[in-house]
Amino acid sequence: MTLPAPSSPGLIRWRYHFTDFILGSLLATLPMRDVSLSDVLSGAASGTGVVPLHDQVLARQPFAATVPRRSCLWAERQLLDAQSGQVVTSSVLWGGIVMSRERNHAARTMKLGLVTWPAYLARRLVGDGFYTQVDKFTIARSLAAYCVDQPHLDTAEPGIYGASPHVSPLFAGIASAPFSGVLADRTYLGSDLKPGLEALTELGNSGAGFDWRFDPFMATPGDLRTFQVRMALGYPRLGRVRPADLRWSTEEADSRQRWGFVSDLTISEDGSAANNQVTALGAGSGPDQIRATATSWNELYSGYPLYETSLGSSSQDDRTLDTVAGKANGALAAGLAGSVRVTGVTVRGDLAPAVHTYQLGDDITLRLGESTNGQPATLVGQLVGRTIEPEQPGRTETVKLDVQGTVSG
Repeated sequence: MTLPAPSSPGLIRWRYHFTDFILGSLLATLPMRDVSLSDVLSGAASGTGVVPLHDQVLARQPFAATVPRRSCLWAERQLLDAQSGQVVTSSVLWGGIVMSRERNHAARTMKLGLVTWPAYLARRLVGDGFYTQVDKFTIARSLAAYCVDQPHLDTAEPGIYGASPHVSPLFAGIASAPFSGVLADRTYLGSDLKPGLEALTELGNSGAGFDWRFDPFMATPGDLRTFQVRMALGYPRLGRVRPADLRWSTEEADSRQRWGFVSDLTISEDGSAANNQVTALGAGSGPDQIRATATSWNELYSGYPLYETSLGSSSQDDRTLDTVAGKANGALAAGLAGSVRVTGVTVRGDLAPAVHTYQLGDDITLRLGESTNGQPATLVGQLVGRTIEPEQPGRTETVKLDVQGTVSG
């Protein structure tokens, strides 16, 4: 029998599970407060939380479960049935690595500093890789898989070698998984000492670009020994396009029409990083230097003056025309898309649209009243960042959304 989804804000429970990075084993489930969990599309983010150190928590060995750089955190959000208390749905909304901790003697607390899984790629260096007309998604998956693989150690303790079970999906189907349909040339040399996150970000920003994110999940629902993370890729983007259910308004009256309510937001229009012509330089010198120019003719024909910039050459990275042209087009598109952003869109996570119903990459619709925009307007943009602050005594569950590339709807 399927239980009805609860609608009361009081029927939400967050659980915080800690595991060993290499072994994947469950270390402890610990309470936390003052939790803030951020994530961004196609990049790395961070989080924080405070573990109370009272006697019941100390019995769960919290210090062994939260070792910086070795322990992982998985934040599970449960919806409970009002009558039975049974779990109706469970979502793993955040996953990452414990990177720091501070223990306070008087307060009997331990504050954790956290990073998302992509941040680990910034701590790994890319090895030799040569790709000629290979699908960009295949290259991206190969970079991610290389950067999470571990040294094969000769040790008596089983499991301390090879890939962590948490990241095994990153190795699966590299050659047969869905493709972007865009072929690229790339050369990576271990001698370049390039961080994996930098290589993946450059690849994702090149040309028309593509979106990526790391999604945490339980391979077997309800089994806390099966936490994993998989790589989601989307060309030219991830997420749903203008879904009817993801809409919020600054006007409380719209809530009667099934709109979520926005309690705060900031609209930023900044053209300082936006150019309509970008020239990128590659390897070589003089007449033999690789060079490519990308131009937004739409902007020029619509009346904008010419704004141009250049990207410096790098003999380490820009060895092919495909790479240089991709950087030029990617920088052009990123600058123009980022010129209008709506940040800090503060909404309730426990009221529709509830936080577990959308993901980074989805479009969201915002209706702005006269007090915000001078006249009523509807904006549609892609969700590129999210910070969740779970419910606790004295604080309701809130979500802050960052939206990019908004347009009048």
